[in-house]
Amino acid sequence: MREFLPGRALTGAGLAAMILLAGVIYLPAMLRPGTPVRNFSELPGKIADDLDRRGCNIVKGHNVISGDFGWAVLCQQGKFASLMIYGEDGGKPGVFGTHGAGLVDDPEAARNIRIVQWDYVARHNPGLRSAPGDCIEDGAGMGSTLYCYLDGRWTALAGAD
Repeated sequence: MREFLPGRALTGAGLAAMILLAGVIYLPAMLRPGTPVRNFSELPGKIADDLDRRGCNIVKGHNVISGDFGWAVLCQQGKFASLMIYGEDGGKPGVFGTHGAGLVDDPEAARNIRIVQWDYVARHNPGLRSAPGDCIEDGAGMGSTLYCYLDGRWTALAGAD
């Protein structure tokens, strides 16, 4: 019996260490507001890792989109969220629209992102004549900002009022 006890103690200590390690890895994301990044399996690993390093969760809802621009996510850090746009390579993202509006449970007022086509952009910005690829609408409630890749950079344009 005495010879068996040290083996059990080592097994118990090893199990406790594994549980502690799992808690250190997964628990912080579960305690932050929003949905943990790892719940979005469609995100490329490089982007998911960058969001985790930044302490991001995704704003409630499915605020992860992809298009001809790469990937866009609404990264929530505490009481604020930012639109982060990653290129196809998953390198350093553009960070836009950092504010706390729309981080609510009411679906009508909640902040969300979606892809919009050029006709929608032109309707809200009649002076523009350029026809880029997909643009991203970042909206909360009845208002929004459009982000389009124009002249080699992301540009904020008027969206819905």
